[in-house]
Amino acid sequence: METAKLKAAMVNSLDANKMRLKELSLKIHDNPELGFQEVKAADWLTGYLEENGFTIERGICGIATAFRASYGTGRPAIALLAEYDALPGLGHGCGHNIICACAAGAGVAAKQAIDQLGGSIQVIGTPGEEGWGGKVIMADKGAFKELDIAMLVHPETNDFATTEALACQTLDIEFFGKAAHAAANPELGINALEAILQSFTAINSLRQHIRSTARIHGIITDGGKAANIVPDHSAGNFMLRAMENDYLDELKERVLNCFI
Repeated sequence: METAKLKAAMVNSLDANKMRLKELSLKIHDNPELGFQEVKAADWLTGYLEENGFTIERGICGIATAFRASYGTGRPAIALLAEYDALPGLGHGCGHNIICACAAGAGVAAKQAIDQLGGSIQVIGTPGEEGWGGKVIMADKGAFKELDIAMLVHPETNDFATTEALACQTLDIEFFGKAAHAAANPELGINALEAILQSFTAINSLRQHIRSTARIHGIITDGGKAANIVPDHSAGNFMLRAMENDYLDELKERVLNCFI
């Protein structure tokens, strides 16, 4: 088949499946699931791909909601990556429901190219993207080792063929103090909340002296249980971002110093 006719056939496949893919995207959007808990999304996606002739491997890399859907054999081995986890309290604010539907639809459309030209196409489900870096875990376990290329699309307000992303590091921080009644015996307590508040102040000061492309952001996940009890535990989740891995390592050390 000529290249132009093959492309037209793939576009026709997408058009024919457009409503089904839209329904799939909206269903995942209406049923948001957090990282590594995307049971429904993974089931719906693998079900759609299985119906369309893909061989399904569920629970790859020891992750229950990760999957590999394969069509064809041999090289080149091309993968389309699907994200489908949601943000806590917000849902699919980053459009992961669109990302996974696009990957599934493109995978099915690409079957015609595989039939004509050989090679293989995979749709790989990569859970736990929001704050967990699920792809990093999967890469460490060899999920992408036998691929020639892996691609992903992401919703945007403009069209880009390629883009740059910030390297990211997540830090979970805890402080331990000593509980006491805040009115009767405050002098007996050691306030763990104060420790994390002072750390936040130090980080806010640090932000003035980092590269303009770098980012530091975080939240307090535990600040105590009652106002009249000196908190004996506090915790926070922080994310660091930078354009270069070397600078991210440097930034990590500087941020960790804010907690000492």
